Amino acid sequence: MNPVITQNEYAALDWVRANTRERAVFASGIFGGETLMGNTLREGTVGGDWAIIPEVVKRMHAIQYDFYGASAPKQAHATAVEYGAEFVWAPDRNVFAGYEWVEVNHSLFIEPYFTKVFDNGAIVYEVNS
Repeated sequence: MNPVITQNEYAALDWVRANTRERAVFASGIFGGETLMGNTLREGTVGGDWAIIPEVVKRMHAIQYDFYGASAPKQAHATAVEYGAEFVWAPDRNVFAGYEWVEVNHSLFIEPYFTKVFDNGAIVYEVNS
């Protein structure tokens, strides 16, 4: 069974608090997004208060299949930008964005689209403009 949050992710929250603004948006799976929201006052692209998220099913599908399941870095980047993500939460475990558990494909998060800004096993990428 996969953990929903790892020790490395929990430790990464200190970096998030110190190096990102409150309410910064992270492309994330459900559990990562909820951890970020509940512990750092940052937002995830999925998770949290589903009642106030517009087009929640469309959003879950996009993050699951067009972001974490993208066929190319350009597609992942376009999806992150579409949902206002400034950062990517790429944990050292599988992620769940609403449909299935998937392994994080770090080969999607490369220059010129993304820049790695933190890595303790759980990785944070910045979404390049």
